[in-house]
Amino acid sequence: VEKRSLHRFVCLRTILQPGLDEIVRKIRNRNLFFSTDTEKAIQEADLIFISVNTPTKSFGFGTGRAADLRFVEEAARQIAHISTSNKIVVEKSTVPVKACESIKTILKTNKQRGVSYQVLSNPEFLAEGSAIHDLLAPDRVLIGGDETIEGSLAIKKLS
Repeated sequence: VEKRSLHRFVCLRTILQPGLDEIVRKIRNRNLFFSTDTEKAIQEADLIFISVNTPTKSFGFGTGRAADLRFVEEAARQIAHISTSNKIVVEKSTVPVKACESIKTILKTNKQRGVSYQVLSNPEFLAEGSAIHDLLAPDRVLIGGDETIEGSLAIKKLS
């Protein structure tokens, strides 16, 4: 999180979601914390959500149609470079099918020795302006992962 963006979010000036300010006030400093220390957050986490912007590609193959995954890929690289212990990585951003495969490849290629990852997909079904309602009363929840013992355990932990 950039410091400029963090300050705006903490002050609740740029996010327009009915009910968000009340929820943040209730849980701030209890189990919701904001930080720009990404390295520390990754090191301390057991479970990491990748929830980043996925705009439509503005150049190259798929311009105007395909999702631009550079922020997802950048987040995966950062997790791989920093992590020194096993992690569950959950892809939350709106991404095309098979994006988890790209995340797995990036993590495997860039990981530190002895570190393993379980990558899960938990897509969000949120609409601007009704995200809080959609989050609190979802019409469906999907969680996907590898059909392995480790993958099943990771899914159970997220559930």
